[in-house]
Amino acid sequence: MVTNNVSTRKTAKKTNVRKKATKPTVKTGGAKAKKELTLKTNSKRVSPKAVSKASAHLSKAVDLLPPKAKATKKPAPVATKPIASTKPKAVKKVRDETVQSWYDHPELYELGFLKETPKESKFLEAVFKKYVPFPVKNVLELGCGSGRLVCDMATRGFSMTGLDLNPTALEYCQKKLKKLGVKGETVVGDMTKFKFDQPFDAAVNAINTFRHLDSEEAALAHLDCVAEHLKPGGVFVLSLHLLPVDGDLWGTERWSAKDEKQSVYYALTVVETSMKTRLEKLRISMLVKKKDKTVRMSDHITLRIYTAPQLKSLLAKAKKLKLVAVHDFWYDIETTQKLNAEAVDTILVLQKV
Repeated sequence: MVTNNVSTRKTAKKTNVRKKATKPTVKTGGAKAKKELTLKTNSKRVSPKAVSKASAHLSKAVDLLPPKAKATKKPAPVATKPIASTKPKAVKKVRDETVQSWYDHPELYELGFLKETPKESKFLEAVFKKYVPFPVKNVLELGCGSGRLVCDMATRGFSMTGLDLNPTALEYCQKKLKKLGVKGETVVGDMTKFKFDQPFDAAVNAINTFRHLDSEEAALAHLDCVAEHLKPGGVFVLSLHLLPVDGDLWGTERWSAKDEKQSVYYALTVVETSMKTRLEKLRISMLVKKKDKTVRMSDHITLRIYTAPQLKSLLAKAKKLKLVAVHDFWYDIETTQKLNAEAVDTILVLQKV
């Protein structure tokens, strides 16, 4: 599975830029002004007849000027320097957009979410201290992807295990762990049917990864499998976006991120949605600007739609997990919310019973 997808209900901002039309101007400068006529228009051609007519009006205007105004000195020649020949600057070419999974580019995918990672990790630590009756050491992340949380939590002293379907992402995660000088286990596997020999103190499913499970059966299988791998009293922290009762099914969200190597501009747009199937299709676009090239990439993902009543109905079927708290994406351990029609950005704390 994959991790940390953002589904949005925001309306895209539209930009309307209008250029001001410039008025025709006439330069006057004595007798020579008859020949100096400049017409500035809004990118429209001026007919010779119009120019001739304007010149005639200008001639009459000059004849009416006082003698001193008509008499003009011959302008002194202006010394000019020869223009040095320079090579034209190379223009960066934007390659044609390629369609490929952004999860196969974990370094680009991760960059868009790194800013929030320390807040998430700090919040998880607070959750473990508040809701788990014993010290949390071993933590499992489902759909860990590039391992941004696995790596950050490992630097905080936790024994981390990350599970994901994408071996490229897990390989990237291991390289990061090695670079950071910490250890962590990564396993290629399906988050609806996985098996570990030892139970975990806590488990995590980050932003919207859960919604990749596109059926009720898959979602329930995931919850049951997680519960089987938790110690009694351990918690499962599940975060996802919900659709409010009066929510907009369509929208686009744009954001950007950069590091020392590149700048990446992201756009996430809902392109198809169905309340009957409870599925929405999103188009992910990335414009990657590097020093020597600019590349466009796109991908499509399908996520399951949840309202608060639909999520509550699903949780009622997961008999081994009990909902003990609901937080939001402000990552404030002291603030909770209700799982009702107004809930949108939800972080569920489910405890093994």
